Amino acid sequence: MNSRIERRTRKKTIWLVAASLAALVPAAHAEEGEARGDAAAADPADDTADPVEIVVTAGKREQDIQDVPTAITALGEDVFTLQGVGRSANEVLALVPNASAGTQQHGRPRWWIRGVGAGQQQIDLANPVGFYLDEVYISNASATGLPLFDLERVEVLRGPQGTLWGKNTTGGAIAVVTKKPSFSPTGTDNYVKLDYGSYDDKIVQAGVGFVIAPDVLAARISGHIENRDGRFTNLFSGEKDNVIEDSVIRGQLLARAGGNFEALLGVHYRKYKTDGGYWTIGSYRADGLYRNGYVPPRDRDAVNTNADEFSDTEQYGGSLKLDWDFGAATLTSITGYERYEVTSGGDSDYTPLEIARNHTEARSEQWSQELRLASNGSSRFKWIVGLYYFKEDIDSDAASATLPNGTVPAVPGDTASDAYSLTRYAHSAESGAAFANIGYDLTDTINLTVGGRFTRETKTLDFRRFSSAASTPTAPVAAPSWSNYAQWWSSYTGGFGGLGTFAGNLERTWDNFTYDVTPSWTVAPGHLLYFKFSHGVKSGGFNTAAQVPAALQVVEPEKLDAFEIGYKSSWFDGALTFNATAFHYQYDNVQINVVGPNPGAVAGTTTSYLQNAEEAHVNGAEFELTARPVKGLTLNAALGLLDTKYDKLQVVNGGANLAGAEFVRAPHVTLNVGASYEFDLGSAGSIQLGADARYQSHQFYYITPQDRTNRFLLNQPGYTLANARIAYTTADDRLTFTVYVNNLLDETYRNHALPQFNAANGITGDTIQWGDPRTWGASLVARF
Repeated sequence: MNSRIERRTRKKTIWLVAASLAALVPAAHAEEGEARGDAAAADPADDTADPVEIVVTAGKREQDIQDVPTAITALGEDVFTLQGVGRSANEVLALVPNASAGTQQHGRPRWWIRGVGAGQQQIDLANPVGFYLDEVYISNASATGLPLFDLERVEVLRGPQGTLWGKNTTGGAIAVVTKKPSFSPTGTDNYVKLDYGSYDDKIVQAGVGFVIAPDVLAARISGHIENRDGRFTNLFSGEKDNVIEDSVIRGQLLARAGGNFEALLGVHYRKYKTDGGYWTIGSYRADGLYRNGYVPPRDRDAVNTNADEFSDTEQYGGSLKLDWDFGAATLTSITGYERYEVTSGGDSDYTPLEIARNHTEARSEQWSQELRLASNGSSRFKWIVGLYYFKEDIDSDAASATLPNGTVPAVPGDTASDAYSLTRYAHSAESGAAFANIGYDLTDTINLTVGGRFTRETKTLDFRRFSSAASTPTAPVAAPSWSNYAQWWSSYTGGFGGLGTFAGNLERTWDNFTYDVTPSWTVAPGHLLYFKFSHGVKSGGFNTAAQVPAALQVVEPEKLDAFEIGYKSSWFDGALTFNATAFHYQYDNVQINVVGPNPGAVAGTTTSYLQNAEEAHVNGAEFELTARPVKGLTLNAALGLLDTKYDKLQVVNGGANLAGAEFVRAPHVTLNVGASYEFDLGSAGSIQLGADARYQSHQFYYITPQDRTNRFLLNQPGYTLANARIAYTTADDRLTFTVYVNNLLDETYRNHALPQFNAANGITGDTIQWGDPRTWGASLVARF
């Protein structure tokens, strides 16, 4: 099956990329006419397209994106409202070169930019790509997959952003800017969206703003509701698995006092539920046998599990932003709060055999406070200084078990011993920082910007793990037993002991200084050349996924020195923009996750090791092009090139030397191509045709094994996802009806994988997660 898939993938990829390049049709990431902030897009009815200004706040002040000396992609409101991106926040990185964030549902995104990301998905390990909702940093990556709707834009900053964007941004930052209340609303600021698609996927979205007191108080309320039926057929239960319910409501109040004070209060609430699994097993044997006589399904739309798979998540939070304009400077205060609670259960072996099941209850709660003072005006000297405080508490109870044969529904044939384990921990993080950013125009065309940030962070961990063990003459332990198999996670009555029962209390304090230096030169109007050196740091942490004492690791902060040179240009009165970036990363103490049997560990235990890799490096380049050659036609392209390697990597506790391995989720090539053409129908409105595609070359999902032949399920060969849409908009822009198809070529690809293979235990395959096949849908957007 694998060889057929790879041959078909290569044929489709070669055909699509060749055709796209031949036509000079570019990228599916943001059309710049849509990523415009408050700026107006070019009117297709004009004889010539006006230049499009894209306003961003990457430097904590409004600037044209072409004037910002850093690599940044901006996605405007139409990308989310009209093009349908944003069911989960992870979708934005599919539109950015050298970036990805694959996840099957709307849960925890796997944020990766230029090869920098987090392989460990535990709730208390922050990602090196920072996520910001209206300038509030959200540490728990599981809380960053929320739907994106009613937005002004999303800004994706590539490379370390540790001066102005603060915590844990060695990889970059994703800044989500919601649509704010307005004191002077237009006739199309409000909207309602209805969307229906494959798997009975129903979405209702709306955003409504209103003025309560002119020039004093305004409000905006928005919401998003999605209900999708299951895609997968569970062969064991006969049910449809992978059901999704996702609802978010957001409210904002904007108040003004005089002409120099403004307050913005925002709150949000999310209820997110899933029912049924989406993982299956793939076998490396010709006869498809996996273990214990079980042959998993080969259908990418089928799963086969006996334990309940579900998740129930509640998330709520908000922010209060205060701005005082004193003329020469503006003082800004941003107070943020976020709480996340989840209860989930699953089948850990992904088979109908009773081998392993899990149940988790976890909670995270964070407070943050930022104060910054920024200069106003257009003088040669610009500066920002500030203070930042962050506090987070996380509690988690995670249980796993193998229940006795015959006590729960399962296919007979399991030979695994009855077992139970419970991992319970309380994790706390507290940090404070002071930062400054100074820019000075040395001449009318040459600017120098420098920034620095000092951070002190303290983390503590109270960790307890309890595990059942077989009785021995010297350490007798009661056999595993339960009083209620329906609630096995809370009704265990057996004993604990052995290697898997241990505890630890850990505390660490780290001081870090991050900084950047950026000289830039406006060679000519519309042509910017810059060099940027930045030193980024991601805070240390603990391996709370440890299953044996040796795995209860303390990981030190990772440090990244980034060298970047960039060129931004605008041609033919804005009809063509071309940006190019080249970069080199020197990476020390990289925080990585090594999963699988560790030969030198106790009994070769299969476990998860969160540890540091001593040295690594990244080389890469990015090229982005947007063109509007004729009225109504927009072409985009983005090419990312990447080369990554671990230079010094020794697995802890006597493990293998993995020097020379590539980074995970770091394909050598990403290519986004796309085009849209708008037919002006005069008083009848307009029709827009659009198509886009993204190609990703081969990528590994784990550091080890990186075996393309014997363990091919743990990596993904190059593949292309293409999408197409046709939309009709009325002449007054108030109604837009769209029909769309995603994964137009019905590409078969693995979105992720989990290592399971263990020859000593007769396990001959790995766990895989198939990406969505071809899907279709239609939407109606009404503006008022």
